[in-house]
Order: sequence, then structure tokens, then C-alpha cells
Amino acid sequence: MSDTALEVQDLTRTYGSGDNTVAALAGIDLAFRRGTFTAVMGPSGSGKSTFLSCAAGLDRPTRGRVLVGGTDVTDWDEERRTRLRRERIGFVFQGFHLLPYLSAVENVGLPSRLAGKRVDRERVRQLLDRVGLADRAHHLPGSLSGGQQQRVAIARALLTAPDVLLADEPTGALDSATARQVLGVLRGSVADLGQTVVMVTHDPVAASYADEVVFLVDGRVAGRMAHPTADAVAGQMAHLDELVSA
Repeated sequence: MSDTALEVQDLTRTYGSGDNTVAALAGIDLAFRRGTFTAVMGPSGSGKSTFLSCAAGLDRPTRGRVLVGGTDVTDWDEERRTRLRRERIGFVFQGFHLLPYLSAVENVGLPSRLAGKRVDRERVRQLLDRVGLADRAHHLPGSLSGGQQQRVAIARALLTAPDVLLADEPTGALDSATARQVLGVLRGSVADLGQTVVMVTHDPVAASYADEVVFLVDGRVAGRMAHPTADAVAGQMAHLDELVSA
């Protein structure tokens, strides 16, 4: 098994044609080792969301390669990419994306049902316990707080023990106290389960939970920061132009 959970090589995504061509990603090279937590940051239009979409197989790159667990998945057809997202890539959205008519335990087990597999009820129970929601297992999303819903979404994303967990602004809709709980769960999945987490965020405090921050500007990697603190990240975000010109 590859020590790299996710790798992109010369990842390029353009839209339009001719004089109207816009490069959302302009040749990104990144590799994320197993058992690490990386935050991806940058201003609006820097390519963060496009990067996640290409990494998850939701969008095809114009050029470059995407490797998941050492396997090149760039040219896979839609059926194989759907299976990839179901089995090897966990995705956590800002908006939770829970089915409102299913309980927490049913939402967590949903990936197995969609794959036509038997739900491992013991693993579902363990995951809900890990995110601190064992006592809310049979509650519908409407009776859960935003933070509780997001923790259910994280448990669901971890069900298949994916190669990588991609999180798109997972705390963007939460208050600061609840956000810290959710970030603690993500940090714990790395420390305790050896999970690989790649999180897009605009929040320096959220980024401080990561092992490293990658800064994107104009579709390019503009810099990296190991062992980030909230103050250091905020300071760097205020001077991204210096990274670009360095």
C-alpha cells in the first residue's frame, strides 16, 4: 500500500476557450501522506474548490494526474469514479448533506446500503461513539444541532475507512465553540485512526488544527506552512502577495 493517500501531478483545470480561457488550476503538484491533516487556504477564486472536485473525481482535470492510494484514477469512467467516491474517498460538506428522513445511525450506514452491502452495525455504533453521538443514534437530523449533524456527516464519511477524507469548509456554518468540537473530531481521526484529512477552509483557527497549511493563489501553490498557529496563518493570509512574488 502506498504511503501517499492522495497525490496530484501537474493538476490543471481550465474553463472556456481562446481569449476567454480561465485557469482555475494551473499545474499543481501536491502529495498528502497517510495519517496527516492538511488545510488548504487561499482567497476566493484561488482554486480551492476546483482542487477538491478534481481530487474527488467530481470534475475531470484538463491536464495532469490524480492518484488515490497510489492508483491513477484520472481516466476512470463515471461508474468507477462513483465507486471510488463511495469506497475510497470520504467527503464532508459545509451543508452536512444528511437525509432528513433517516436517523443518525441510518445516515452513517448509508454508503454501505448504496453499495448494496450489508451495513456493519458495530462499526456504525463505534463511529457514532467516536464522534460523541452514541446517545443520539436514533434521532433524525432535524432534532440535532448543526455541530451534531456535522459530526454525523464525519462518521458517515469514515464508514469505509477511505484513503482520504476531503472536507469542504466543514465548520463554515458553525459557531466557534461547535466548530472546535468538529475540528477536534477531525484531528482525532488522524491521531487515533491514522486517517488522512485534507480540509479547505478560510478560517485561520480551523487551519491551526492541521499539521500543515497549503496556500493557493490564482490556481497555483503559493506557499506552505508546517505546524501552523492561528496567528501565523492569519498573518500569512494578509500577505499572500508576498508569497506569489517570492
